[in-house]
Formats: sequence, C-alpha cells, structure tokens
Amino acid sequence: MGVDVPVMDKPGHGRLRRRRNILLAIAALAVIASVGGLLLSTTIKSPAQQAAETTAPGLTRLTAPVQYTVIRNTVQASGVITKPPQISSLSSGGGVTSGGNAQQVVTKIFKPPGSFVAPGNVIIEVAGQPFFVFQGTVPAYRDMAPGESGSDIAELQAGLSGLGFSIGADTSGVYGRGTAAAVAAFYHSLGYTAPTVRAGPKPARGAEIPLSEIMFVPRFPAQVVKLGAGVGKIVSGSLVTLSMGSPAIKGQLNPAYGSLVRPGMHVTITAQGSSAVAHGIIKSVTGKAQTANSISGGLYYPMHIKLRKPLPRSMGPGQNVILSVRAAQSSGPMLAVPEAALFGGQDGKDYVSKVTGRNSATRVPVTVVTTGNGLVGIRPGQPGALKQGDQVVTGENYLTNPGGGAGKPRTHSGQSGSVKVVP
Repeated sequence: MGVDVPVMDKPGHGRLRRRRNILLAIAALAVIASVGGLLLSTTIKSPAQQAAETTAPGLTRLTAPVQYTVIRNTVQASGVITKPPQISSLSSGGGVTSGGNAQQVVTKIFKPPGSFVAPGNVIIEVAGQPFFVFQGTVPAYRDMAPGESGSDIAELQAGLSGLGFSIGADTSGVYGRGTAAAVAAFYHSLGYTAPTVRAGPKPARGAEIPLSEIMFVPRFPAQVVKLGAGVGKIVSGSLVTLSMGSPAIKGQLNPAYGSLVRPGMHVTITAQGSSAVAHGIIKSVTGKAQTANSISGGLYYPMHIKLRKPLPRSMGPGQNVILSVRAAQSSGPMLAVPEAALFGGQDGKDYVSKVTGRNSATRVPVTVVTTGNGLVGIRPGQPGALKQGDQVVTGENYLTNPGGGAGKPRTHSGQSGSVKVVP
C-alpha cells in the first residue's frame, strides 16, 4: 500500500515571493502618501496666507487735474416747432381773368413750393401776366386804378416807394398820376406791361393793378406752401398759399432754472436723430408755471425763441427739439476743478486736496468764484498754491471685505454737494 508524501517548495522560491510582496506594498504606500500630500496642500493654508487673502484691497485715490478755462453754465430745456400762420390769395373761380377773355392757365412758375419770397417778387404767371406780393395788413379786395382811394392804395404806394418807385406828388391813400407812373415802372422792371385804364375822364386813366395780379402779405419772410396749378393747367381754388414768417419755437423751461435764464440769451437748437443745428435768441420767458401740453409731463415756464436763420429742412413743424441755453460764463479763463474736488472744512471754508506725493495730499483753502457744467471756478487762498496741471483729489474708493463679502465704495470725506457763489 503506497503512502502520499507532500511535495515541499524549494527554499529559494519562498524567499523570492516574500521579497516581491514587500516591494509591492512599499510602492502602494508611496502612491498613497503622494496623493495625500497633494490633497493636504490644497486644503490647508498657513496663517500668513489666510491673512493675505482676506485683507481688503488697497485704497484707490481718484484725482483730476486743475484746469485753466472759461466756466460756462448751460441750461437745457425742451421745445416744439410751431407751424407759422398761412395766408391764401382769393379764390380764382376757375373762369377768365378780370382783364378780358383769357383763361386762367398757368404759363410760368417763378417760385415753386418751398421757395421764400420778398415784397415785389413774382411768384407765378397766369395767362401771360405776373402775380406778385407786397407787404400789407389789409388784403387786396379790388382792382387798384387811378381815382381810387383807401388803405389798400396806401399799402400799394408804400410798397412801390420801398422798392424805389416814386409816387410823385400823390397823397398817401390816393391813386393819382404819380402812383400810376410808379406802377407802370414797376411792371416794366419785371419785364411786363402794366394793364391800363383807357376810358373815362383823364384822372381815371393810366396804369392799374388788377385784383388777380397782387396779394398783400402781413409780414415777411414768406414761404410758398401751395400753388393753384402747374404750368399748362387751369387754376383751381386759391392761386397762391403762403406761410408767413419762419416756424417759431415754443420752449418749456424747468422752473428750477428760472432765475438763470432771461430774454436775450443765445440758444442752440438740436433734435434727436439729426445732426442739424439751429441757433436762436430767447425772446421772452414767462415766470408763471404751467402744465398744459407739457413735453416732460411736469411744470414749466413758457419761452419763445426767435430764430437767427430759417430752420434746416430736417426740422419741421410739430417736432420736439432740445434747447441748450448758454446761461452764463466767466469773464475769462480761470482756475477750475471738478465739483467733486471741493469740500467744506469745520471752519466753514472751502478746500481742495492737492496731491503732493504718491500717498500724500495737502488741503488748500479756496474761494469759489462761479460754477458751471460740473466745474467750479476757484481762487486759491494763497497766490501760487494751485496752478494748472496740479492734481486734486476728487474721491477715494476702496472695498472692505469683512467676512469675505464685497464692500461698498466710499467717497472723499468732507465732500459737499452744495456750492456757494461769490459775486
């Protein structure tokens, strides 16, 4: 009967296995140690590092240079362009001219719509005869011929004399031989022959002006708005429609600026979305606040603006505009700083902080002379204490982080929002 005998490893094999296991264990421990060190390095901070990361950012000083400039004060107001009044000639009736059997067909246009006219200008030609304008408040209502008299005749005579045509010895308001001669000369200067009255007594003969050829306009400049027909067409309705004067501008001033704005001040007129600029002068300011038709919805003082030149085409009636009023300015250039640079001391005086070094500044007493557009015109308490180009502190800005939160900006201490003016 056989007996099993266990097989034993060789001594050399056992030692090799144990050595290999030890090496694997050492490698594993090295890996664990390196990962742990990395984790510790990212989560554990030294006290010095923690203090550096939680300290508030350094102080930031805001400065501005001292200027040498003219101080201007500009006040803005709202405005609207109003439509000028219009005047039309009497209706033509579409028939024949008063001077005969010619139809009222337009034969020439001298002043198309949009054109400006002056006294004595021919606007349109109908059936070979001119239609012109003179200045006068009494409208033309009849043929003006020798022997007639009245206020319309006086207007005609004044217009002829203003254009250089003498009425001779005629009495104002009486159409005599001198007026007839002046009418004939006026027509001749236009290149036409004046209609004449040939029948009747001698005093009633001579050059006349038919109603169909003249229009009195109360004031100028006047602009052609509409014509009764084009060339070759029969006139329908009024022959000519004019707008009298230029469009006006009605301003609305905030009552807070009522003491700064007065008649005679210059105004710059602009409109949103347009680069066009116009200029005018304040004609009147009403010191009684109103709310009717307010552009801003609040109280305003009504202003009337007189234009220095006609408005650009891009600005038309009904359009809202911005009015910039040059309210005041210094008599000449002077030292000036931003309003934020000025602060009041406990002694009641005004000061600015002049920068004297990277982290240092000196208080300089000043006297406020005038203000305007964010600048304060000043006079240093001591001559030479401030000069153009010096830097003055306008504010200090830093953040505090208690508990890690973001802080709020702090402005320059002692800064005053009100400015007093010394005459």
